[in-house]
Amino acid sequence: MHVRNNPFFLMAGLYLSVGLLVVVGKLGVEVGAVDALPRLRWLTIHFVTIGGLTQALFGALPALGSVPSTAGSASTRNRWVQWLSLNAGYPLILIGMATGDTTTTVVGATLVLIGLAGLLVTVYRSTTSSNSRTRFFRTAPWFLVIGILAAFGMLLNIHGPGGYFGLIEAHVHANVWGFLALVAAGALLTTTPRLFEADLQYPRLRDVAYWGIIVGAAGLVAGPWLARHELTMAGLVVYVIGTAALLANVIGTYRTGTRAQPRRLALILGAYLWLAFPVPWAPLVLLFPETVPAGAIEIAAINGLVFGWMLQLAMAFLPTVVVTLSSETGEFSSRLDAASEIVGQPSWLQITSVNLGMLALWATAMPPLTGLADSLTLVGYLLIAVGWAYLVVDIWAALVSRSLATSPATDTPSR
Repeated sequence: MHVRNNPFFLMAGLYLSVGLLVVVGKLGVEVGAVDALPRLRWLTIHFVTIGGLTQALFGALPALGSVPSTAGSASTRNRWVQWLSLNAGYPLILIGMATGDTTTTVVGATLVLIGLAGLLVTVYRSTTSSNSRTRFFRTAPWFLVIGILAAFGMLLNIHGPGGYFGLIEAHVHANVWGFLALVAAGALLTTTPRLFEADLQYPRLRDVAYWGIIVGAAGLVAGPWLARHELTMAGLVVYVIGTAALLANVIGTYRTGTRAQPRRLALILGAYLWLAFPVPWAPLVLLFPETVPAGAIEIAAINGLVFGWMLQLAMAFLPTVVVTLSSETGEFSSRLDAASEIVGQPSWLQITSVNLGMLALWATAMPPLTGLADSLTLVGYLLIAVGWAYLVVDIWAALVSRSLATSPATDTPSR
């Protein structure tokens, strides 16, 4: 398929647009203007995860992980099978979740797993394991396989020693802390040197980030499934080390560069703030679940991962990646500069609104503010919707813009 009209990106834009409408509907529920819909919160989350970001990653992963000699080797037929499987399966998952129909959800998850198998074939054909950059992208999809298998366990009531709730944690950790985190780390190490106009500051820390995230995520998946808190905590410690190594490279590279992308850096740092925010709470939730508001903290943590971390990384890079892949000439990283100028920098209003919104959602988990939980939830989702709207506009602008091959970088001014 020609990446200019990449159907994965079109579907990502569609699902993120629908997800924004769902958030608006959730605001209507909060103020009592709309009747509550079943599983609305989980539907909203999955519009971002499978609906938006997974679609985008299916579209971008072969190009992100490819080496110049194999960049155009992906099979067109295989890519269309992936697209059809993903987009036939995902609506069935949504329908099954909304109606509580397990059979429909299982069929949908099976189709998504078929699409994922095709993606693994494409990524392995277009990358080399000896490349320290591409191995992030070769490893990441395996965590998604684990996450989908965990979802099957939840649907079919097949779980390990940790029971149903341990399986939910394993599912979330595999998809988010494993799959998405590895793709994000690989993308950051690939794109930031080019965008910040500097060499990667600490090349040796790339291995620390890779192994720290993999080993840490493995502990975070296995620990809840096995009901072994010590394994979960050990995984968390190793994961923090890997993430710290990643951020040290990003910040160090920015500091040695031209420092011309402060708003993009702000989105990255804001994203990882909400990824790390649950870390000090995790021991309390594991060891004293009846003393601290464990349920409220877990809800806030999942909101932070989806709306604080994933959405901000999408705001920072997704429109630029869409424009970058509008041209098939040259290596991916070499086209980032022109694409970044076409898209422009994110808005400070967008950055401020999404982070204040996440602060409000996390405040609902704080015991002194439980009486204000409903109001804080309303304010939080309203602010997140503002930042989300900027992202939707930027994605559609990127999808309809002219390709890099025909558009001068000066056509669209920075905001």
